[in-house]
Amino acid sequence: MDTPNRLRFAVGLAVLATMLTAAQTPSGLRSDPGAPIVVTGTRPTRAEARERAAAFVRELGVASGERPVARWADPVCPVVRGIAEPYARIVQTRMRAIAATAGIEAGREGCHPNISVSFVGDAAGLMQEVQRRSPTRLNEVQANDRQALLNGAAPVRWWYITETRSRHAMRNAPQSLQTETGGQGGGSFSASGSFDADAMSQYNSSIVSTQVNRVLLDAAVVVDFDDVSGRSLESVAAYAAFVAFAEVRAADASPPGSVLGMFGQNAGVETLTDWDMAFLRALYRLPLDREARRHRGLLVRDMVGFQTGG
Repeated sequence: MDTPNRLRFAVGLAVLATMLTAAQTPSGLRSDPGAPIVVTGTRPTRAEARERAAAFVRELGVASGERPVARWADPVCPVVRGIAEPYARIVQTRMRAIAATAGIEAGREGCHPNISVSFVGDAAGLMQEVQRRSPTRLNEVQANDRQALLNGAAPVRWWYITETRSRHAMRNAPQSLQTETGGQGGGSFSASGSFDADAMSQYNSSIVSTQVNRVLLDAAVVVDFDDVSGRSLESVAAYAAFVAFAEVRAADASPPGSVLGMFGQNAGVETLTDWDMAFLRALYRLPLDREARRHRGLLVRDMVGFQTGG
């Protein structure tokens, strides 16, 4: 991690830590440690699966326009704040189990946190305090989406810090890539619609590879106690895991049959669905050094394969 991002990451975690109390009990939240991770359903036809997968990817806002996918390249290491240790352990355990099922590498116990999940009584108030104390923390969130983070009423809010690396994992890859601005809430894109990188030599050529990867460096998820009341702790953990492991750019995204709709149209969903897991598996097997349009195609292809068995 380069020095500016390392400082933003460290300051951001310090701000969250000082504003949260680790002795709260998740009032209104249920706990069911035996809850399943994946909900299975009727296997769709290949045509149905392709149509649904394309809609799923489009709804999430990943790889939209010219902006390629970002995902974790380093092992994920979640930390949970704002609730007592036994409850925090339940959330961490669920998130790590989801990572293992999806093929996402997780750091060992005691690893340096790069994902923070904060339970608070006033999410909007916390976000405004983060903005006041550490305004650079939200640098990658577009202006109108920042307003949704600061003043919206969403039960769960999130944002990311990203980095561009070479396809060989060297940091600060050599170009300024133009992107399409848009989306809502939890995105990790700049208001200028581009992201820049420093010069670097490349030793091979490809008509397919972009030679660069976008990676997630830090994800922050804020959960409002009052707005998630009545949900199980495992359900909230599953929701937090999904938005932490994937760069969900649309804050109001809720594809049919997804855990992201658990506070709205999919109110009966309690954990990651088979579609959610198919997306995460597809996300973590695709090559990052591809154009956004190829990412969209690969995500849809692999999701269809997972859903149809081939």
